[in-house]
Amino acid sequence: MALISVAGLAKSFGAETLFENLDVELHPGDRIGVTGPNGCGKSTLFRILAGVESADGGTVARARGLATGWLRQDPEFTPGVTAVGAVLEAFAHLDEAAAAMRAVEEELATSPEGERLEELVQELTRLGTLLDEGSGNLDNRARETLAHLGLKPALHDAECTTLSGGERCRVALARLLLEGADLLLLDEPTNHLDLDGITWLEEHLARHKGALLVISHDRRFLDDVTTATLTFSTEGPVLYRAPWSRAAVLRKEELEARRRDVKKQQHFIAKEEEFIRKHLGSQRSAEAKGRRRRLERLERLSLPSAATERMRLDMTPLRRAGDAPLRIEELGIGYDGRWLVRGLNCILEPGERIGVVGRNGCGKSTLLNVLTGKTPPLEGRVDLGRSLEIGFFSQSQIHLPEEKCVRDFIHDMRPRWTDFEVHSLLARFLFFEEDTERPIRQLSGGERGRLALAELMLKRPNMLLLDEPTNHLDIPAREALEELLADFTGTLLVVSHDRQFLDNMTRRTLWIDADGVRIYETSFSEAHASRRRAESARREQAREIPAEKAPALAPLRKVPSKTKRRSLERIEADIMSREAERTALHAQLADPEIFRQGEEVRRLQTRLATLATELSTLEAEWSAFGEP
Repeated sequence: MALISVAGLAKSFGAETLFENLDVELHPGDRIGVTGPNGCGKSTLFRILAGVESADGGTVARARGLATGWLRQDPEFTPGVTAVGAVLEAFAHLDEAAAAMRAVEEELATSPEGERLEELVQELTRLGTLLDEGSGNLDNRARETLAHLGLKPALHDAECTTLSGGERCRVALARLLLEGADLLLLDEPTNHLDLDGITWLEEHLARHKGALLVISHDRRFLDDVTTATLTFSTEGPVLYRAPWSRAAVLRKEELEARRRDVKKQQHFIAKEEEFIRKHLGSQRSAEAKGRRRRLERLERLSLPSAATERMRLDMTPLRRAGDAPLRIEELGIGYDGRWLVRGLNCILEPGERIGVVGRNGCGKSTLLNVLTGKTPPLEGRVDLGRSLEIGFFSQSQIHLPEEKCVRDFIHDMRPRWTDFEVHSLLARFLFFEEDTERPIRQLSGGERGRLALAELMLKRPNMLLLDEPTNHLDIPAREALEELLADFTGTLLVVSHDRQFLDNMTRRTLWIDADGVRIYETSFSEAHASRRRAESARREQAREIPAEKAPALAPLRKVPSKTKRRSLERIEADIMSREAERTALHAQLADPEIFRQGEEVRRLQTRLATLATELSTLEAEWSAFGEP
């Protein structure tokens, strides 16, 4: 049975049609990636499916009792609530389930019969399972999820209104993941996550039993998480039963077939027009007129604007960098007396391509600012090679002239270019037709980023330092940027969380983590695999250490005495015994015959309530052993 079924869905804004004739069904286990250019209607579709916006046509049928979780890009929180408090809202359904369970138990105590008895027993079993799965220290679960998503522990008890936009999005994502909704609508869930956070999210979603609809421009994430792709284009939405990479191949094959059809039709039209010119007014004039009428009624084929041929941009640096490399010696960076990186030594030969990765806040952007001279190092030195000209792309584009339109901004940089050349360049950065007339102040973050990249490419430096260049870029824009950078012959140093982009563009990886800095002579994926192998080997080695050497390992909990160790073991044993008893009681209550014995039912219910209180107390005692 479908969780949600969409038929003939249509939505417009004024005279602009976002999409129409959209048909899609989601069943438990379905995982669909939603892709397409920014502004094509992806987020609008989610608002319709979440029930907060209406469609102009078509139907949306939802399964009875469907629980839908929607991750918005602009999450809202109750005033005064903390990050942990907001995440704990995910467990509100447990209170509702407990109340529902009490109501079911009260009705069962009246000794119902027949189908109603079976319905109540099934509902009691379902609610019992739900409460069992949601048991445990909820505060710890909330904090662990926030930590996995990269929110620092110091911010867990901060009010959501004081957090940055990216931090609020992580709080909203943590809350949503713990709600356990049947249908997840995730709008750009990897925005603001570092590589560790993205990896953890992929593993979490792999365990999700419901359906998933996810908007993302992260191609590797889409391949790892989804099994189907809903692609929006100028010709409407198309569903491919394949993850993003395979869907892209299928889409390309369709485009090539369309290009052949267009070429074939153009050849046919040219032949028909030549026949009409040659024979109109001759003995075959009637045939020529008939062909002209058929030609006028012929539906002309065309290609999407993004599929048209574009001008090739010369990416050769204006000035050769020479043979002297960029040298980094014993570099230490940080701010406000806080060290981020120390002892960094690296040599960048001309033409090298290095990706810089690590957790949010580890010092990646600070490193680029030090290399450009915007931030002084705390120690060490940076020697720039002779004739080195650096082009720097930062995450903020405050230098762009706000009132100037896109076309004029490029024309001022290349005053001798014709309008055709200016528009051809802008098409390479996915600015088409009326987009080129818009003032820069009206551009979105992604559009401003594309324009800043166009400016950078026109300057043709011999070294590019790029800080998250794919942020806010959709997949077509990311592919266009990769196409441009593939022709760049200078040195490239790029900070990015886009794993596909790193693999496509870089050949070495500089990884910053809590243990320091390490340079891998490979692209990102090989470096990541190497780190996971090393971590697996460390865990295996720890398991093989003889028991008598165990005290040398750092304990997870501070248990300073034998008395406390015995106390901890007793608490753990008590927890296990009570959990086993609770499972046995639920099994007894699942037997329809038990409800013919009203006194026994009440006894079991009373014991379950007592067990819940005892377990809560024991878990609090157990947690106290981990406190310093």
